[in-house]
Amino acid sequence: MTRKSKMSRRNFLRYASTGAVGIAISAGTIGARFEQALAQIRQPKVVEVQSDNVWEGEAIKTEVVRSMMVKGMQSLTKRNKLEDAWKEFVVSDDIVGIKINPLAGPVLSTHRVVVDEIIAGLISAGVQENNIIVWDRFEEHFKRAGYEINLSETGSRCYATDGQGPGYDEKIFYKTYEDAANRRDENGMRSFFSKIVTEQVTKIINVPVLKQHAVSGVSLSLKNLAFGSVNNTIRFHPNPINCNPMIADICSQPVIKDKLVLNIIDGLLGCFDGGPGYKPEGTWRYNSLLFSADPVAIDRVGLEIIDAKRKEAKLEPMITLAKYISTAWRLGLGTNDLEEIDREKLTV
Repeated sequence: MTRKSKMSRRNFLRYASTGAVGIAISAGTIGARFEQALAQIRQPKVVEVQSDNVWEGEAIKTEVVRSMMVKGMQSLTKRNKLEDAWKEFVVSDDIVGIKINPLAGPVLSTHRVVVDEIIAGLISAGVQENNIIVWDRFEEHFKRAGYEINLSETGSRCYATDGQGPGYDEKIFYKTYEDAANRRDENGMRSFFSKIVTEQVTKIINVPVLKQHAVSGVSLSLKNLAFGSVNNTIRFHPNPINCNPMIADICSQPVIKDKLVLNIIDGLLGCFDGGPGYKPEGTWRYNSLLFSADPVAIDRVGLEIIDAKRKEAKLEPMITLAKYISTAWRLGLGTNDLEEIDREKLTV
């Protein structure tokens, strides 16, 4: 099953006027050569792969997740071989950080089976296993979600910024006065970036959970990466700030923007209410993985999925809270217009 959206003539002209289209435009080209020019645009793409067979009781079937990963990566990159698909994003000497979300414990965190398939894909592309780092901010969250810390020289590494991890880089930080001053920690108006981001990884694969968030509307790719990369974030949460523009601002910093290459949302179990923690009655088996190189586009699609489920449950939509998505678009981090996103939905 495939569903795609097309870029309108109006939006094409808007892109052309801002320089986003790398071709010469003159009055004579807009008519007869419009379709030819349009073909040269690479629309932001979001691939969703769904399987009703991914669960067996409370367990996730590894072989089904593997098939979902293969189909998603191949469709996103238009490569026939899985290793070639991964080579679109990494090279053999990269140190790749896999940013997960282990906040909500063993049930609603990034599933280890998804992470293991990403690791296998990276290794197939030539990345050394010990040059793969599964990471987040807090070691406590890792342990609660069932991840084992590994800082050794064998296997893929797994650790947090705090605890046994490398700590924060006091030379590189995000500073803002537009926060809740009473919630600042000892760092005041500064939020320091993790040394994992600033000193260790050369590429980032972002693997959040399909999750509603009571403060920011949703917690998907942008929030997972932004607030997982810096400290002193509680000051961004109070209403009416609601983490905006902080999420977008942090993701626009070169240490993140220049390293982020791929987002894969774990939607095997989705959260439509009660997030960011785990509330059983606020979750459902959505049975999907979503893939995109565009963090804004994939978050916009994820928001639509969550709001559709909330509508079904007769709950208010989250789109009014998730203002950071349009802020990220204004900062040039991606596309938030559903009409401009090439969406493909597949099943295995």
